[in-house]
Amino acid sequence: MSVLATIKDHSGRIYRGIQALLAMSIAATGLAAFALTESASRAGALAVSVTSTLMALLVLMYMRASVVQRLQSAADAEAEKHRFLTVDAMTGATARRYFIEALGDWLGGLRNRRQASLLLIDLDHFKQLNDTFGHQFGDLALAHLVEEAQRIFEDGVIGRLGGDEFGVMVPHGDIALISRGARRLLDAMRAGKRHEGKIIPLSISIGVALAPLHASNATELMLLADLALYESKAGGRDRVTVFDEEMLSDKRYRRLVERELRAAIYLGELELHYQPIVDPEGSVDALEGLIRWRHPVRGLISPAEFIPIAERSTLIDMIGEWVLKRACADVGHFPGRASRSTSPASS
Repeated sequence: MSVLATIKDHSGRIYRGIQALLAMSIAATGLAAFALTESASRAGALAVSVTSTLMALLVLMYMRASVVQRLQSAADAEAEKHRFLTVDAMTGATARRYFIEALGDWLGGLRNRRQASLLLIDLDHFKQLNDTFGHQFGDLALAHLVEEAQRIFEDGVIGRLGGDEFGVMVPHGDIALISRGARRLLDAMRAGKRHEGKIIPLSISIGVALAPLHASNATELMLLADLALYESKAGGRDRVTVFDEEMLSDKRYRRLVERELRAAIYLGELELHYQPIVDPEGSVDALEGLIRWRHPVRGLISPAEFIPIAERSTLIDMIGEWVLKRACADVGHFPGRASRSTSPASS
């Protein structure tokens, strides 16, 4: 129900009461002016008229105050709804959609190229934190990251882009200031967060890209900062990396494959093919599981192409887990024993 409809619904009786008072006032005035000759009766009619008019005015004033209050309540409710949609409730960071919109609005078009710095931040080993200390501590760690980022980058906008990934948009391109702020954030997270009487040290990986130095639109800037973040992770985490042109080409391709492979695991695009292992007598002694990736566009992809890339990230553990589950589900359909080709990185 709209605000006006609500006011109309709740104010109908008061409105009819005002009409009755005004009608009474008009009738009394008419009687005093035209129908009565005695001065006492005329004075009484005028008194009724004045009293009715004053009462009507008082009721109108009350009605005005009530309408103003309801309009204010509706405005507060709308503001709270907007805040719920634009702010991540757990961390207080801006929601992903509105963060990207804010970044795009600030950068503007080709005619208005503003300077900006974009930092993409990942909380390192987030899954292990949740598994070891519980999800409540994981949530506290994320909120702590946002709190420290807001304190250090006071003029920036902090957004939550994913589970443990955040973005910071700073409205200038001073790389010295940005690097200094990033190092302060690293130190603040290394100082840790208290949990059950103990200080748990934390670490983050940061990738930085500048506009318009590296890119002039939000989409490209996000991509380049993501490449820099990838380099921080590949270099051992707990560090900040500023984008440079050398990260394009081969590194950009690896990052693309990593993203698509992560999606492939969840979308069921991986396949496990079984190769028989034959003994000297020619009998099938066991089956060896060999993983393949059936890409929706590129077709069947050899593990030689994607396993080395997976080994540089946590994807190799996810693939190993998927292979074990798939083999356990299939082993009952085949005779003999099943073995697994493992990557050293998954050991």
